[in-house]
Amino acid sequence: MKTGVLLSGCGVYDGTEIHESVLALLALSQNNIDYICTAPNVNQHHVINHINGEEMNEERNVLIESARIARGDIISLSELNKNTISSIVIAGGFGSAKNLSDWAFKGPNGTVLKEVKDLILYCIENKKPVVSLCISPTLIAKSLERTSYKPQLTLGTTKENSEYDISEINDAITSLGSVAHNRSIKEIFVDEDLKIISAPCYMMDANVNEIYKNIKMSIDKLSEMLKYN
Repeated sequence: MKTGVLLSGCGVYDGTEIHESVLALLALSQNNIDYICTAPNVNQHHVINHINGEEMNEERNVLIESARIARGDIISLSELNKNTISSIVIAGGFGSAKNLSDWAFKGPNGTVLKEVKDLILYCIENKKPVVSLCISPTLIAKSLERTSYKPQLTLGTTKENSEYDISEINDAITSLGSVAHNRSIKEIFVDEDLKIISAPCYMMDANVNEIYKNIKMSIDKLSEMLKYN
């Protein structure tokens, strides 16, 4: 079986964080873990000019944009056979909060795309590991809201520099029934019961080497889980 890598477009401000996704693919390959990239076949919420941060007057498709990262080797999330995957990796980037959900606009009061929620629930219910990077733990928190599951997650730490309000996000996922843990860029958090591995990545001020080490730590833990799953 393969690990499903869930993408949300191409570019940090309106899709998948490219560094995080590519480094996750590298770490999977280093651990000899076969993977399959997938993304929902939907339009992006909007398109952002990554030079000046301004919104552009055009439309782009999440699956087609994600295919840029996957070098074309990708399938629509609706076509993914969940029974053929051993685990999933959810890359970060604003696409998680804009395309896979509407967290960027409604926070804990929003919704998760049904295909994404179904995939997360499937993995949790079948004890298949989930690696959640950067902002993507919000997807897990929202997907498991009002269930018997109480996921333990990290989106970074309030004790180190971040351009995001980690305390506010921690409060938001706590309101959904999750447990928030402070972890630095040098750490990950592992929910051993639900087999969820979360890593702060670019939620914290960090350089690309620190991001790589954080992701590698996560994927190494995934490899360990898969061996004993």
